[in-house]
Amino acid sequence: MSFKKIALAAGAATLMTASSAYASVIDRPFFKVLGVVVVWGADDFDSNSGNAPVVSDFVLLTTGSGNAGADLIGGAAADTFAVVTGDLVPVDGADAVGGGTVDPITGQTSGGAFTDANSDGLLDAGDSLSAFGIDATTDIDGSLANVHKGSFYVASNAAFDIYASSSNTVATGDFLVDSLDESNISFALAVSTTAPASMASVGTAAQDPSTGGSGVVTTVDSLDDMTTATKVFDGGQRTAATRGSIAEQSVRFDATYALLDPTGAAGDQGYDLSMGSGTLQADVTYTVYVP
Repeated sequence: MSFKKIALAAGAATLMTASSAYASVIDRPFFKVLGVVVVWGADDFDSNSGNAPVVSDFVLLTTGSGNAGADLIGGAAADTFAVVTGDLVPVDGADAVGGGTVDPITGQTSGGAFTDANSDGLLDAGDSLSAFGIDATTDIDGSLANVHKGSFYVASNAAFDIYASSSNTVATGDFLVDSLDESNISFALAVSTTAPASMASVGTAAQDPSTGGSGVVTTVDSLDDMTTATKVFDGGQRTAATRGSIAEQSVRFDATYALLDPTGAAGDQGYDLSMGSGTLQADVTYTVYVP
């Protein structure tokens, strides 16, 4: 074979080697965990045979900052209802009493022992009060009208905000005549990791979701501050601190409401006999928002 033919053969072999493909394998593991907020309490008022504990809101934080989260358990029938603070009993709903206490007399010089015979948190004909001595300071205090305390529980893997809105305010008796409204119901919110008596594991793997945010918005202090959806909690971190169950990674939001007389002096704005008698109630709806 001539030198020229040998050179051509060698060049062809080199070209074939350079263009050969090598086998390869491509893999792409992918994991996605969305921000989730689980809200639980009761599935209805106690007066409607509600049950607790029940998870009725499973919220995804996928709707963009400043928007209500997407609840996978949709519809009004799946709303979470408040439970009595410190317990897992649905709030009554018929007369809106929840976790309230009544002790109508202050400053008595003797006696004045009060018994809430039916433990309904209201002053009514079934209760009893012992005779009491009075002086210039003895008074009917704000507790003649019950304080309403309701709670709900939240577990999350991400920070979240809570907005609240007040609606369906109804007054009767003197309260209607005197035009009492949302401004006459005070509001305070708090976050707690304390467990209810019937489920001691609640909060054992939880942390305060306020950290990193501003927490409870204290400037919202009566229901007239929330006639439209208003932020009442600014979260900064997830509730889940360590491995655990939903209950263990949950915190409790405690709402306290009281009858308010805005005309009273600072520190003395509870119920007074001059306000007369009647009833006043409203619905407060809490919604999880994307921070």
